[in-house]
Amino acid sequence: MVEKKIKFVTSGQLMSFCKICQKMKSDIDVADMSNRNFIIDGKSLLGLMSIKLGLPMRLIVNGEDEELAHQYFTNYEFEGAVK
Repeated sequence: MVEKKIKFVTSGQLMSFCKICQKMKSDIDVADMSNRNFIIDGKSLLGLMSIKLGLPMRLIVNGEDEELAHQYFTNYEFEGAVK
């Protein structure tokens, strides 16, 4: 399992993120940093569109190609304090 802190600033980022997720075999979830019960399937564009842009999220990749997460999701990584 790979976990990363990510953030989406534009709707275009959400769309490109979803396209990347759909190419992977792993389970990919995006969870709210403050509420772990709010989990979205990274392969669902409709689900990703419910994310409020600019908020830090937690990316969870679990499966046979999870080592690709470091390569594919670097553009979405977020480093900073979480409230």
